[in-house]
Amino acid sequence: MFRQLALFVLLSIPSMTYAQLDSQFTFSGQNAEVLKAEKKITVITPEAVQVPSTCSRQVPVGQVEVCRNETRYRQECSWIPSSERCWTENERVCRSVTRYREVCSGSGSREECTERPEREVCTERPTREVCRTKPDGSQHCTTVGGGTHCTTVGGGQSCRTVPGDRTCHNESYQDTDCDNVPRHRCETVPGRNDCNQIPYSERVCEMETQYRTETYACIETQIINRRADKVLKNELNVQIITNGLVEEFPVAISVKEASAEFKGFSIDAKLLKQPKVFVVLKKKDVKVASSTATEITLKSTLVLEVLEERMLPIAFPSEILSASIEAASEKLTVVFEGPISAQGSVDLAITHKAFLSSTKTIAELKADYPGPKVGLGQVENKAALSINMKGAIVRELKKKNMKLTFKLASKLNLQGDIMNEKKPGTEKNYEGTFVILK
Repeated sequence: MFRQLALFVLLSIPSMTYAQLDSQFTFSGQNAEVLKAEKKITVITPEAVQVPSTCSRQVPVGQVEVCRNETRYRQECSWIPSSERCWTENERVCRSVTRYREVCSGSGSREECTERPEREVCTERPTREVCRTKPDGSQHCTTVGGGTHCTTVGGGQSCRTVPGDRTCHNESYQDTDCDNVPRHRCETVPGRNDCNQIPYSERVCEMETQYRTETYACIETQIINRRADKVLKNELNVQIITNGLVEEFPVAISVKEASAEFKGFSIDAKLLKQPKVFVVLKKKDVKVASSTATEITLKSTLVLEVLEERMLPIAFPSEILSASIEAASEKLTVVFEGPISAQGSVDLAITHKAFLSSTKTIAELKADYPGPKVGLGQVENKAALSINMKGAIVRELKKKNMKLTFKLASKLNLQGDIMNEKKPGTEKNYEGTFVILK
């Protein structure tokens, strides 16, 4: 009874923080910090006490016959004869079709040149009179110019490019078309008994004991809250794995108690400024070191690690070098340029687009690696994934124009939580790679 009353009192206390000790420090390359904080609190301790009270009990005074209607059930069955159940389902039917494409051939172009004739062009020069005055004042005039001037024009070669003869013809090739064909199916449902529970009412009489309420003096347990003023102290040891990185950013730490009894505490940390590096909260712990009539002392531990993005245990290849699938084993091999994370998942689709037709999905698969469907290895010293596509191929594989859409996701195995608001990318898409059928 005491435990039930104590639990009721604790559950009736509103959900709130009864005390919070806040600390703050600025990281600038140091490996450790020791922070101290204290606060005056009021501790409420539930206590069970025995008090006089009046209790009641039920005392039998005799028996009387009581009758009532009760609902009961009987089983009724009917025979359902056999029947046929029919439905329509789609069956995938594929057929070989002959298609045609234009193939052209012909000789290359040639150059034709012709000789241009030469001709002489002549012009008559005009004459004019030039006069000058002599020292004695008389003029002397002379006729200049006149005659014929001739120039040779034309000659040389004139060339042009003449295209060669080109012949074209239609060439046939084999392709496959698949359609969903509705099929009518039927099955015989055997005859059976159909049974139901049918309710009915029946009058039932029985002897029932009658009681009266009797009071008496007793002792009850009550819970009262004892209050005590104390000082809450916390000594926080912060350990920082710097990995040789230095960047200034402030960190706030808070120790909270959600119970007025001050027996269990929690610790939390957050970044007051978002740094360029990633900060990982690897460990947090707080416990009561001592508790006296006047004070409660806490010992807290916080372990942080500072990492650059290149140091995170996650890697994505820069591109897909090749993708090929074996028709017999239905194994898809994807070869990458660059490193790949040791654990992750793939989400892929293989599509095909024929000439003047819509794009069709040939296969789809989602799976984790390494696992039964996807294996991680190497091909010619390049990272590669070997993917079992059995059960994922829904259309016939094609020799040409199959393309791969590929999404690679990796897991961050940090053994801790990243405190930054912006988390590192954990997936990358690759598109447009042609799939070779072997």
